[in-house]
Amino acid sequence: MSASDSRAEPPEQIGPRRRWGPLPTVVTGAVSALAWWLAAQAADALPSPSPSPGTTATELWDMAADGRLGSILWRMAAFMGACFAIAVVLGVAGGLAIGMSRSVDRGLSPYLAALQGMPTSMWIPVAAIVLGTRTAVRNVPPLHLRAGRTLGESGTSLVRRVVLPAALPGIMSGVELSCSIAFRCLVAGEIFSGALSGTGIGEVIGRSRKTGDLTEMMATIVVVLTFTVAVDRLVFSRVQSRLRTRRGRVDVGLPH
Repeated sequence: MSASDSRAEPPEQIGPRRRWGPLPTVVTGAVSALAWWLAAQAADALPSPSPSPGTTATELWDMAADGRLGSILWRMAAFMGACFAIAVVLGVAGGLAIGMSRSVDRGLSPYLAALQGMPTSMWIPVAAIVLGTRTAVRNVPPLHLRAGRTLGESGTSLVRRVVLPAALPGIMSGVELSCSIAFRCLVAGEIFSGALSGTGIGEVIGRSRKTGDLTEMMATIVVVLTFTVAVDRLVFSRVQSRLRTRRGRVDVGLPH
């Protein structure tokens, strides 16, 4: 066999591809629940013992029976879905516009960075997405832009066919970060402003804090944790995995 033939062969697969699925997440949750139970057992002798997994599960059942759990989940999904969708559209569009123009970038980026420190919660997720998109666009290799222009792309076509695909992984990282920020803003807004009526996550946490009901507060924390883990595993994790695979950043011959 010649040297050229050996170079043409595909690389050897080091190991079989394994897909663990949700098993690592389930195992981590089980270990955390066991550690929680042990901590609750050790705290039984304290004047204010922490709620155990059993009492928390009972509280979750009561919340589901009287409608509190359904109201919390519905409000989280509805407000996060609608408001976050608006933030993504505005943030990505603004980040693309800023990232494609050096003069606009130099003029607006410092103010966008300062905007994240302002107490106006509605601006923080948008500013995070704008900055993430702007950074991803600025990090697109100039060679890609020159190649796109050589092939006849310009203006909107260049952004759509060259810049956006190349910057998409960075944009998704900014969107994922913004989602967590938006969720904290939602809870803080419900607790401190009282603008949203009904049974929401912030209202339940605020009431539990006032009454000292640790079991209800722990049950609410479990709901929030489950919701955020589900969003991460079912949405962001899958999107990031597909992006890495399409861009050749995952070795299909290795377990991952």
